[in-house]
Amino acid sequence: MENLSRVKTLSNWVYKALSIGILFIPVYYVSYWFLVNHIMPPLIVVNTSATPITPHELPIEVLAAGFISSLPPLLVLVFVLLNLRKIFLFYKDGVIFSFEHVILFKRTAKLLSTWVVLSVIYESIKSVLFSLNNPVGKIVLSVRFGSEELTVIMVAAFIYIIAWVMDEGRALAEENQMTI
Repeated sequence: MENLSRVKTLSNWVYKALSIGILFIPVYYVSYWFLVNHIMPPLIVVNTSATPITPHELPIEVLAAGFISSLPPLLVLVFVLLNLRKIFLFYKDGVIFSFEHVILFKRTAKLLSTWVVLSVIYESIKSVLFSLNNPVGKIVLSVRFGSEELTVIMVAAFIYIIAWVMDEGRALAEENQMTI
């Protein structure tokens, strides 16, 4: 039972951290698109050759398109954090094996996979938006699927497997409760 007490305490901290993340991440996304013209130019200018960087401000239409294109991955990420927060709320309350856990774990794995796909699309759109003011023939479409995305896909797969294990643990716990 000492471990359960530690799980409850740690889960309370993680729950609070996830709550802060749920508030901070949307503010970050919104701030990024509202402040992108005021950030140091090397952070926003996409260069594909050795030509000097020519900073330029992005028009309001491009900023709006960038912000709108950031919403799908942002919403999915917030749903991931909300699911994780629900999981840790159960742990905080001492509920370890439940059917709700299984559903939340599976949903989190699916959302993480969806987030990867949407993030790749978003970053591709962003590369085009940042290069729209380049001369004809110099507009950049950059599609990237790297180790970070692969890592998130692997984590999603592990979470899905953990959901299966949780379901088996839940079934065993229910069976043990019915045994006299």
